Amino acid sequence: MKPIIGISANHRDGVSCVADAYLQAVVAAGGVPLIIPSICDEICLEVLIKRLDGLILSGGGDINPTLFNEKALPQIGTVDNERDATELLLARLAATRQMPILGICRGEQLLNVLFGGTLYQDIETQTAVPCLRHQQEEAREIGTHYVTVENDSRLKEILGCNKLSVNSFHHQAIQCAAQKFRPVAFSEDGICEAIEAYPNHPIIGVQWHPENLAIADNIANQNLFTWLIEEAKLFSAAHKIHQHSVIIDSHCDTPMCFFEGIDLKKRENKVKVDFQKMEDGNIDAIFMATYIEQGALDVKNTTLATQKAFETIAKIKQQIAACSNVEQANTPQDILRLKQTGKRAVVLALENGYAIGNDIANVEHFFHEGIRYITLCHNGDNAICDSAIGNNTHNGLSAYGRNIVTEMNRLGIMVDLSHANEKSFFDAAAISDMPLILSHSSARAICNHPRNATDKQLRLLAEMGGVCQVCLYPPFLTGTDEATVQDAVNHIDYITNLIGIDFVGIGSDFDGGGGICGFQSSAEALSLTKELLRRGYSQEAIAKIWGKNLLRVMKQVQTNR
Repeated sequence: MKPIIGISANHRDGVSCVADAYLQAVVAAGGVPLIIPSICDEICLEVLIKRLDGLILSGGGDINPTLFNEKALPQIGTVDNERDATELLLARLAATRQMPILGICRGEQLLNVLFGGTLYQDIETQTAVPCLRHQQEEAREIGTHYVTVENDSRLKEILGCNKLSVNSFHHQAIQCAAQKFRPVAFSEDGICEAIEAYPNHPIIGVQWHPENLAIADNIANQNLFTWLIEEAKLFSAAHKIHQHSVIIDSHCDTPMCFFEGIDLKKRENKVKVDFQKMEDGNIDAIFMATYIEQGALDVKNTTLATQKAFETIAKIKQQIAACSNVEQANTPQDILRLKQTGKRAVVLALENGYAIGNDIANVEHFFHEGIRYITLCHNGDNAICDSAIGNNTHNGLSAYGRNIVTEMNRLGIMVDLSHANEKSFFDAAAISDMPLILSHSSARAICNHPRNATDKQLRLLAEMGGVCQVCLYPPFLTGTDEATVQDAVNHIDYITNLIGIDFVGIGSDFDGGGGICGFQSSAEALSLTKELLRRGYSQEAIAKIWGKNLLRVMKQVQTNR
């Protein structure tokens, strides 16, 4: 099906409208244009944005300088505060969802302002060098000056050239580019003529009007609309997979923030996971971990750890109860039911068996609260087992730890060996009657970190029918503080090639250090799906990675009860 491309309307004399050239350029490239009126109503725009596959921010009048914290100069033109507010909200909603965006003239400037950049209010009076004529009198399909495009830019690949003649109708322009963007094209007088978002964000802004040049058979500018349509098709395909598959993130540490007054009903800037971001990214279920920091093993400290765990669980349940379209899920059937009714699911997990203390009865207490996997340890040895970052206290799993694993099998709690060392992993595998999981770990063959799984571990994990959920923590993906969606999928590729598609998934570790370029929050989940599609993964394979594999393990473990 042809992708639907929203085009923001100009707004003058009480009329919302766009020039025909925008519509013609979209149709010629293979899209379906939809004019979005200038109406700053968040509910209406939320409904509209869910029906779009791509967005064009069109040209028009000046942007109010107050939006980039400046007073208006005398040279400023007529501003339209309603249009500014509408398009800023529209662009934010689209960018949050990883939707492809093309900003044209004013649209490029608006994108820059949205993400914190500034503008020249009037380039003729604010620049130090003589300007070219940027408000041409010639027809709109005629280029009047040249633009040079950076050779190593995405825009150069799209246009197929690094120098082109463009039209020009503006007196505002980008002064300082927002941190999100890289300036990639310039006119001869040094004015920024194009920006592009960093990798994995399909956003490009150009200062000229490519729609007029495209319908005049200019191939480079036609390529720009072709790029938008192809990105929109990919977005649409990824969106459909999320609609028809169960999308699960197996690990986040967001509950650590609940003691700071975080409210997950709304989009919270302080956290990477909230219920609105889950909806934006079409994530159906998330395992929220009750994280307990490793402390001393004496009775006093372990008792405090147990108390803190139950207090955190209560906080999670308060967040769930406060939101009408979110429920706690305890079984795979719960997750599937909530997906069918359009609700989000939260599954409880316990990160660090230290919280169990010295009383094995606490395992059952946690089960009755809804805990459905327990990460046996964290960064440090505890009474159960040795950590990947520990002192080899027990030479693997302790005798007490063996009893804990057996009890988890009996109750139907998944045994999570993320954070455990290799010996603990293999000891647990020898004891467990059920598949093991790694809720947020990656492949050591690609990144040699003790928290990652070796090939030997991964093969045994597959033999037992378990799953390794690739973690989005950069040091586990690349060994550095920076990583991209491509890096995460490299780990998925490796694990899939080593043990098969049935034994890999995603555990973001959001709000516990997780977050990579292109996938920094739950809202950006589609970027990973798009990368999987680019690499040739089928819809069924992606469905397995995003949830079916983990659901299979969860069902098997619970069926054993």
